[in-house]
Amino acid sequence: MRIQITAVLLFTFIFAALSVVFVTGQTTAEQTGESLFTDKGCAACHTIGKGKLAGPDLLGVTERREIEWLKKWLKNPDTMVMTDPIAKEMLKEYFVPMPNQGLSDDEIEILINYLKKKDNETKD
Repeated sequence: MRIQITAVLLFTFIFAALSVVFVTGQTTAEQTGESLFTDKGCAACHTIGKGKLAGPDLLGVTERREIEWLKKWLKNPDTMVMTDPIAKEMLKEYFVPMPNQGLSDDEIEILINYLKKKDNETKD
């Protein structure tokens, strides 16, 4: 009986996970990237392909900037704006420093992968 219940629960979980992918066309990682972009406040200052707001449009950012630079920027924008030439130029252009959102390394990877995917979608 216990094995049957476990099998039913496992099947239900797998079915639910696959339904999300098939219905929305998004994987959990993509949903997480999109929700991080919104929940961490990125969307308040940035768009992806819809023009500038308080900050730059992020469409193509993974091609304009090196990935290591993006990782450092997302981890410590408050420090980089004082030392990094690119960050200093962005502050001159946008007048508003990017706040440090306290992103974990995993969250940074998820956001960068989300932005890469958005960049690749425009090429198709």
